Amino acid sequence: MATEKVVVKELLPLIRVYSDGSVDRLLSSPNVPPSLEDPETGVSSKDIVIADNPFLSARIFLPKSHKNSTHKLPIFVYFHGGAFCVESAFSFYVHRYLNILASEANIIAISIDFRLLPHHPLPAAYQDGWTALQWIASHAANSASATNPEPWLVNHADFTKLYVGGDTNGANIAHNLLIRAGTETLHGDLQILGGLLCCPFFWGSKPIGSEPVEEHHQSLAIKVWSFVYPDAAGGIDNPSINPCVPGAPSLATLGCSKLLVTITGKDEFRDRDILYYESVKKSGWKGEVELFDAGDEAHAFQMFKPETDLAKAMIKRLASFLV
Repeated sequence: MATEKVVVKELLPLIRVYSDGSVDRLLSSPNVPPSLEDPETGVSSKDIVIADNPFLSARIFLPKSHKNSTHKLPIFVYFHGGAFCVESAFSFYVHRYLNILASEANIIAISIDFRLLPHHPLPAAYQDGWTALQWIASHAANSASATNPEPWLVNHADFTKLYVGGDTNGANIAHNLLIRAGTETLHGDLQILGGLLCCPFFWGSKPIGSEPVEEHHQSLAIKVWSFVYPDAAGGIDNPSINPCVPGAPSLATLGCSKLLVTITGKDEFRDRDILYYESVKKSGWKGEVELFDAGDEAHAFQMFKPETDLAKAMIKRLASFLV
């Protein structure tokens, strides 16, 4: 007689976990295969293994321009959104978006398939991001000694133009990697040129700006953080989620030379992201920071509706940064 599955934990509308260990990822788009040449953009993609223990894989994208040029291309290390528990590096929305961005920006994009909840709470995703950066850096230091060396990086990458970024929680991962890169060294002392934070997932215990006061403690952001990092010191005021909290690592230590923060009009993180941008400017950081308002849309709209005029304008702005 089959044992009835019982819901033991859920974070609606994102994920439901059952007593037998199975998981329903309620908002994930389906995974799609890589393509030798995307019919819309001409971008090639393939899946690669970065590390075996713990296992870490990625999808790498190469624009068609490489076929007729010896020009080396910037590298963009991308972390997808999905509240640390849905979507993947191989899902439809991420795959389509990076095809478009790799073509528009003429870059090599690497979409990292970091570990997800519920089986891998934070800081697993942060560690996966650092592992990925060290793997990329090993190609620049000495590709012959790299574990699972990737020919597209060896043959086509400009390692002086390394960018790290993502959307929402992926931008949160990118921020935390930039903080770490400010105090720790990548292989061969490889430097990160830029950070691209699209509607980064930041929050805190005290409401700011237009954030509702009475409902603040019941916000989805707090529920997500409690779900994905239950052991975080300071809870929702841990510096990983609230980089502007007193006692957080100084934003002056960000380990890159330029930073682009994007916001949208309907994003619940808008005020947090503006505060982050202003705090970076005031921190004494020596790099160049820019803020781009993509329009009256929700976060990650450029992934879901890339055909719209606002999405096209945003993608062009991102591409102009990744040079």
